[in-house]
Amino acid sequence: MQMNIRRLGAEDARAFRELRLEGLKMHPEAFGASFDDELAQPLERAAARLAENVVLGGFDAAGALQGIIGLRREKAAKIRHRAGIWGMYVAPSGRGTGLAKNLLQAAINEAMVDCQSVLLSVTASNEAAKRLYQRAGFREWAVDRKALCVGGAFVDEVLMRLDFA
Repeated sequence: MQMNIRRLGAEDARAFRELRLEGLKMHPEAFGASFDDELAQPLERAAARLAENVVLGGFDAAGALQGIIGLRREKAAKIRHRAGIWGMYVAPSGRGTGLAKNLLQAAINEAMVDCQSVLLSVTASNEAAKRLYQRAGFREWAVDRKALCVGGAFVDEVLMRLDFA
């Protein structure tokens, strides 16, 4: 399945918000944000998030948004050399197509323009995502125990980083 990857803009805010809400609802343990909190936010907040960050989307041949990944560049002078991956999600219909790998590589390429490191966190139990990140060169550097509390259960997050040569 051919996917088109591009940076999302204000015109994509509704599709971005819908896909993000789907991810938050289907996999609450995988995100720091909660479905209820995001649902309460107006569409304008999604548009602002797209303006404040690099958010890449993967679209199928019909033009439907199938996957998203966010890249936040640090602004403070002492940490400006780092970027962070956030909010990665691929809809079930886009899984197994290579979209996740391509979205991740596109975000890495974007970060390489002006950063020296990319950091991310992933739920410790999400083996598929950890393998994806490891294949892209990310290495585990810490485990944040009880990083999230989802439905009364604690979830550990693995902190990973990719340093550019």
